[in-house]
Amino acid sequence: KQWYQRRVRAGGLAGYNSTGGGYNSGAPANYNSNYASFSSQPPKQYGNEETMQKQKLVEDEFRKREEDLERRERQLREEQKRLEDARVYGDRVPNFPPLPHFFPCDPCVYHNIDFDIPPEHQLSVRRVFYHWQFTVFCYLMNFIVCFGMICKLGTSAGSAFGLSLLYAGLFIPLSFLTWYRMLYNAVRLDSSMRYMLFFFMYGFQIFVSGMAALGFSSGGFAGWITAFKTMEENKALGALGILVSMAWCANCLIAVYLIMQIHKTYRSTGQSMEKASGEFAASAGSNRNVAQAVLRSL
Repeated sequence: KQWYQRRVRAGGLAGYNSTGGGYNSGAPANYNSNYASFSSQPPKQYGNEETMQKQKLVEDEFRKREEDLERRERQLREEQKRLEDARVYGDRVPNFPPLPHFFPCDPCVYHNIDFDIPPEHQLSVRRVFYHWQFTVFCYLMNFIVCFGMICKLGTSAGSAFGLSLLYAGLFIPLSFLTWYRMLYNAVRLDSSMRYMLFFFMYGFQIFVSGMAALGFSSGGFAGWITAFKTMEENKALGALGILVSMAWCANCLIAVYLIMQIHKTYRSTGQSMEKASGEFAASAGSNRNVAQAVLRSL
């Protein structure tokens, strides 16, 4: 009986017929109505500002990951290109100067700035290469003016013509080997000794360009002095000589600017005279003839 009363108070036996009839079918169950009222409550709503901040953080993180993926993809493409170049040019077949197939001579050296030179130094090396090409142009134009002088002025310009031919035939390949190729290998091999040799030979090229711009008589250069003297006898040839003189002046100024830029690069990469001396000593020690000559002199 006590148990029955407790159930009645709790509402769990609502509609129960104590005479034995059981539950009345029409009696409502209170706990069902309670569950119904609980399930009908709306879900809790979060603030719009907090949701926007979370969404912004997710977008920023996604953007960072996307940029990182693009950067890695770019690096992979560059590395793939370098590997492909290594596969193609791995044997370093000479390809410079580029000559036609019917030419009797073959290219002498392997030249590929994009493959051999690190990306951070390619611009400097390419500028010096362009300067070498401009130097070739100056030697050829100097030869043309001196050739015109011997045609118009006779044998009095014979020495200038002969020297201009010598300069063009000798200094063009020497300039490539002694200062441009020296810088190319210095950057490629990270060699202080080759840097020093480049500075010495490039300084000599600056001196030659200055002398060519002046153009002393019978010196083989159609510089200012020779151009003004030629102007008295042939104005057209003298005007061409003035243009060549201006080209030599520009050549000299460009060389001064480039050697200053290369010297900054030389300092920034940690090169020094001590390293150059060590490399020279190592290379001399590896050469048996040089080592024996040094021992004899001691």
